[in-house]
Amino acid sequence: MLKFLALVAAIGGINTCIAAETDDPANAFAKIYSSLCLRNLPNLEALRVKLAPMPKLPPEKAALFLANAPGDAWPVPDKQGTFVLTLPTGKNLCALHARRADANITTRLFKALVANAPAPFSAELVRDDQKQTGANGMTHTLSYQWSVPNGARKMLFTLTTATSDTANIQALGTAAVISQ
Repeated sequence: MLKFLALVAAIGGINTCIAAETDDPANAFAKIYSSLCLRNLPNLEALRVKLAPMPKLPPEKAALFLANAPGDAWPVPDKQGTFVLTLPTGKNLCALHARRADANITTRLFKALVANAPAPFSAELVRDDQKQTGANGMTHTLSYQWSVPNGARKMLFTLTTATSDTANIQALGTAAVISQ
């Protein structure tokens, strides 16, 4: 339990200052991902409560972002576009979707947020692959895991990007607490 409390403290201390890049949607994605998913990862139910007064997507639209699983989806308007935040029911998972965001810049910003874990955690790259998909073309998925020695829980951060101009979603970032 003490190690999980250290995890909570580390997440709360994540630096949300994102360096300016040339692609504003990628910067907006990184800032929203950091402020909503990363910062609230230790207690996603509290985030759900905070978001309760905000308008949700109707169930038929939310289903597209939740892969037909139960949960809630909120539009997150920003001057750079509208992003969609999802919180699946019964999972320690937060996801942010971006229709448009430069894949290379989004990846650099994601790595800046999660590739190096704060002490006492260690960060490990657990996935780095590319895949051809029908809807989004070629996608690139990166996952980093934060853990402490002998800890019962880990944090898993994943980013999938697509470079195709016709992709339905060009960036999908998730943050999850997982049990070993």
